Amino acid sequence: MANKRAILKQMADYFAEKGSMLTPTEYKAADDAPIRYMVAKRPFGSWARMQSMVRTNFPDQWAKANPEPAAAPAPAEPKAAPKVAKAAPKKAKK
Repeated sequence: MANKRAILKQMADYFAEKGSMLTPTEYKAADDAPIRYMVAKRPFGSWARMQSMVRTNFPDQWAKANPEPAAAPAPAEPKAAPKVAKAAPKKAKK
């Protein structure tokens, strides 16, 4: 567990320094990555799980790596759906 926590701390600091969470492809291509991709991913099972654990265990670094986008304008109120007239019931044949 201590090894996993150390790897997680390195990854959190790296992403905070970069200012974004890198995809696996971007991370593999980075020349300044602190540890190899497989070493970073292996203890967690997947890249997404590692990112999830960074968010949970290191919220300050997560906030630096995922800056909040500028507030988007409020969406316009949706138009009401047109009312559909009900069809008259069919008369049963005798």
